[in-house]
Amino acid sequence: MRLIAILLTLSVLGASGCADSTQPARNNRTQQALAESMPPGHLFQRHMIDLNGLTLSVLEAGSGDPIIFVHGVVTTSNIFPQYVSAFSPDFRGIAVDLRGYGDSEKPPTGFTIDQFSRDLIQLADTLKIDRAVWVGVSMGGMILQRLALDHTERVRALVLVSTTDGAMILDDDIPTIGAPRDYREVSKNMIVDSFPPDAPAHTYRPLLERIPTWNATVIREALTSMSQFNVHGRLSRITVPTLVMVGAKDGVATPTIAKGIQAQIPGAKVVEFDTGHFMMAEDPDQFRTVLGNFLKGLPR
Repeated sequence: MRLIAILLTLSVLGASGCADSTQPARNNRTQQALAESMPPGHLFQRHMIDLNGLTLSVLEAGSGDPIIFVHGVVTTSNIFPQYVSAFSPDFRGIAVDLRGYGDSEKPPTGFTIDQFSRDLIQLADTLKIDRAVWVGVSMGGMILQRLALDHTERVRALVLVSTTDGAMILDDDIPTIGAPRDYREVSKNMIVDSFPPDAPAHTYRPLLERIPTWNATVIREALTSMSQFNVHGRLSRITVPTLVMVGAKDGVATPTIAKGIQAQIPGAKVVEFDTGHFMMAEDPDQFRTVLGNFLKGLPR
């Protein structure tokens, strides 16, 4: 397998580009926003990793045991830079652009929860990671529930953020995304609606700038998969330490759903934030603290 490691300084991280290109063009505004969110003095790596023909982009920093961050349906790995190195030297942070997103390759199809989960296992194999702490946001949390059920032995601990154990319906007419509805407008509305009405624009602007790095097929297939997802009643098979994070103002992945997930997983804990769907953008300090405390409490 081929591994190309490109060491990037803080000033060149972040990407934006044409929806149908596998190599999105860099965007200076996104670079600046990402640089401002990263702890000073930390070096990050952007790896382009070949998984037997599928190239995924991975952001990595720090040292220690692996913690892998998985984004949602209208985000990329660039929602995680300030957390990737936050727990070093105890934890080496890895944030992946799923197939079709960010700087990762955009194959013609395969943008489903099951396929994303298989890609992540293959990524862990390529990075020679036997077991990891997995952190998934929204669709990322759905992917990780599937991964934990199918590959329990690969999970040291699980962090489920703003997610559901059943169908998540974010659009009422998914087949029309791309024709006639512009996927960019659909994506923009999903992002903005995920924040409370009084949220300042700067909290979600970096997410909007990443929309051109996916395309209509990606979001249409992913949303369809999310609308068909259902692992309710099966999560008791997950026995690893599990943390569930939820925003009190989240109208989709609600506190009631989070507590339902907690009730199924032995020993799981729930932490509620005074935010909407993206608490890591609205309240990054509390997100870092809550995640850090969970990591400190893991058995060695």
